[in-house]
Amino acid sequence: MFNHGGNIFRYARHALDEGSKIIDFSANINPVGLSGKAVKILKNPEKIKFLIENYPDVYPERFADALSDFHKIDKKFIFAGAGATELIFNAVNILKPGTVFIAEPSFSEYERASAIANSNIIHIDTFISENFEFKEKSLLRFFKNIKKISKNDLFFIASPSNPAGTILHKDILIEILKALKQRNAFLILDESFMDFCEEFSAKFIIPDFDNLIIIRSMTKFFAMPGQRLGYIFAVPKIIKKFAETVMPWKITSLGAAIAVASLKDGNYVLKTLNLLNNLKKDLLTEFEKLKLFKIMPGRANFFLIKIKTNLFNSNDLKNYLLKSRILIRSCSDYRGLSDKYFRIAVRKKAENDLLIEKLKKFISAV
Repeated sequence: MFNHGGNIFRYARHALDEGSKIIDFSANINPVGLSGKAVKILKNPEKIKFLIENYPDVYPERFADALSDFHKIDKKFIFAGAGATELIFNAVNILKPGTVFIAEPSFSEYERASAIANSNIIHIDTFISENFEFKEKSLLRFFKNIKKISKNDLFFIASPSNPAGTILHKDILIEILKALKQRNAFLILDESFMDFCEEFSAKFIIPDFDNLIIIRSMTKFFAMPGQRLGYIFAVPKIIKKFAETVMPWKITSLGAAIAVASLKDGNYVLKTLNLLNNLKKDLLTEFEKLKLFKIMPGRANFFLIKIKTNLFNSNDLKNYLLKSRILIRSCSDYRGLSDKYFRIAVRKKAENDLLIEKLKKFISAV
């Protein structure tokens, strides 16, 4: 039911010490790790004790303020939640769409949230011939289905997409938003990986479209998946609906504190972007030397890769690498993909080098 990347404790038989020994390429987390300012909080026992022994804010105002400052967006357009996935489920529960459209391949929780809400689900495939971008053929299919869209129906698109890392370009986004607006329907744009390529964000058009909800996450760029922190951008009337339905004390004081510290760490942001740019280029260069793989061009901190031979599949590769305590994400369960696809995160140089070394040994043995 929950087949996602990052299941290191599952593969380590739930042992914390064993889990720490796995090199996890299956979860797309910032290779820099936590911000130094966040780590400073975690190294302060008295502060941690205080944060744990007292109730958190009913709603984390300081976190919302920090998000407003970081993104240069008025706080009235922001709502903080306990993880992007929870906000996805909340949005479906609030809108109660009769039909949900999903651009595929995508994060499986869009479909699960929609199924739990008893929505009709229509999958709009993207195509490898277009590098899995939502354009032309997939856009044409969307407009062919436009008559099926009713009031409060919903369309999910991720930008950068998961697992392909592709961007939804602004002209296409606006075309979709206008079409949905005519039918009083909504778009959820999942920008969980957008911190890695912020110049493509749609956040500044939020005031112009009251049918747009942008989902964001602290998990990926700020390297805190264990804290479950996310937020949305939307017009105030949508923010109000989220605020009216959320349970109090959803975000822990510790989570809010390290999130605020991270958002205020400008050096950390610059260091991440500069380092990742170099790491990604180097890893791409090494992969291109391995002739059995096709690398999809993406904007985020990971690569979707297609195996170009029938000698093995992604599950064979995953099982082989696990023997060396390296975990990759087989994409055989993604709608529209197959066991010829896998996804890897960009990690630290030594870990990337080790992955390439193991791949070379695997290829030489098949």
